[in-house]
Amino acid sequence: MCNIKTYGRTTIYAPYTEEDFLNYGENNNLLYERVIDIIQKSKAIHEQNHNDTIYLRNYLYGQQDIYVDKIKHTRTEIDNKTVENWAYAIVDFRKTYLLGKPIQYVQLNDSGEEEISALNKYVRYENKKAKDMMLYEDVLACGRGFRYVNKDSSKEEDEAPFELINCEAENTEVVYSNALGHKQLFAYVQTSMEYINSYIDKKTNELVTDVIPYNEYTIYLKNLRFTLSDKSGELQVVENSLIPLLWNNHIITEYYLNEKRIGIIEIGKDLFNDINYLESLDKDDMEQFVNAIMVFTNAEVSSSDLEDIRELGAVCINSTDQKKASIDLLQGRLNATDTQTYYNRLLTALHQILAVPVASDSGTVSYGDTGKAKLTGQGFTSAGIRSEGSETMFGMCDLNSLKTILAICKGTKSSEIKNLKVSEVDARFQRDMSDNLLVKTQGLMNLYSCDIPRKFANSIVNLFGDPTAVTKEQETLFGPQVSQQAKGTSSNIVEEQNNDVQDTLELDNQGQ
Repeated sequence: MCNIKTYGRTTIYAPYTEEDFLNYGENNNLLYERVIDIIQKSKAIHEQNHNDTIYLRNYLYGQQDIYVDKIKHTRTEIDNKTVENWAYAIVDFRKTYLLGKPIQYVQLNDSGEEEISALNKYVRYENKKAKDMMLYEDVLACGRGFRYVNKDSSKEEDEAPFELINCEAENTEVVYSNALGHKQLFAYVQTSMEYINSYIDKKTNELVTDVIPYNEYTIYLKNLRFTLSDKSGELQVVENSLIPLLWNNHIITEYYLNEKRIGIIEIGKDLFNDINYLESLDKDDMEQFVNAIMVFTNAEVSSSDLEDIRELGAVCINSTDQKKASIDLLQGRLNATDTQTYYNRLLTALHQILAVPVASDSGTVSYGDTGKAKLTGQGFTSAGIRSEGSETMFGMCDLNSLKTILAICKGTKSSEIKNLKVSEVDARFQRDMSDNLLVKTQGLMNLYSCDIPRKFANSIVNLFGDPTAVTKEQETLFGPQVSQQAKGTSSNIVEEQNNDVQDTLELDNQGQ
């Protein structure tokens, strides 16, 4: 039995503060001892996280529990194991729904427009859109993902002064402080290595070659990097591996959606398994119906006769008045209506729990078939609301990477970014905002008519990915916003004057 239960990844905490890893003086040995002590004590945690991550990623791509868990006790020759991979479908939807369009960096004020454009150009060159989607897949499936941001190699000619790399989630850990705030102390990436040990066997006098595995740990602190290795049998610092880091920021950032670091596969795994089990049993049932057992009453049939039956599809038996002979098929099938009802219950629960719209209209829309009712009934409204929470968490983690990106850009002579601050940048997720378009545009017109400032009205209706840019473009095209209330009052005065003139003319005509 597989029966693997996972409940998120375990975070590693250490009894040190950030200052302990920054203010250690010139005694690197003290720093090395602290890091080695933490890695050795947290080895079991890392191994569990490593195994769980590999298991969940394999589950995502179809290697699911049904292949091990399903055990058939009767007619074992008919034992179908089917994966209906809703895990992949749901992860793929959530990933594409949030990040199918790239994150756009926008300015929060009027400064730095050219540098914002340069930032978007750099991240586009580094293919951040695709890397964000792959990183988010790790977060959804495995509960967390990791991004490496550092300066490009000096030998590499590149349009962007930095490089973005997604670390392997199963081999990376971030260690946090136990102190209030749980600041990041360091991150490390474990790499499995091998070396060849050759020697002469004294008994056989032959050359023996052994391949011996060992691990290397690349440690990334806020201000330096070094490597540990257990090649000698114990964890030691690799000679000449110490390299200073100049950005005063952690270059590996952990991305996650919740404190427990639990992915949506773990949340829905019981339902995924139930659907697979139901589909497998349904397939068994159909096969057993086609290959029904033959029951012979008052008839003797040899094994050779059975072979003839299989080949010819017919059988001849002897029957008398005193001893009636008969052949029946032992058949029984699951109630298709009941199994389909149960299947629909599982699927509906799965989509509701994981905030994914149902692909079909059947049985989901209870308030109508058009407009807002349809969006609500199929789950698109719920998916949009839940995605806003994912935006907040992903954006929080992405902000740490942005700090490093801007620090690298400012420290690079050829960079076009020199003064841009993190506080002046906002990350906009460009989800499809065209749903309920008529209501949104009517609402925007009503806000304008009430003299709500454009920058607030444009952000309220959730119609634009970058309301600030839209507001600036409106001012360029149409000038400053004009009060609609005052404009309406002036129009009323003119209309009243016209009415008075018309009344006067009518009276004059009557007098004549």
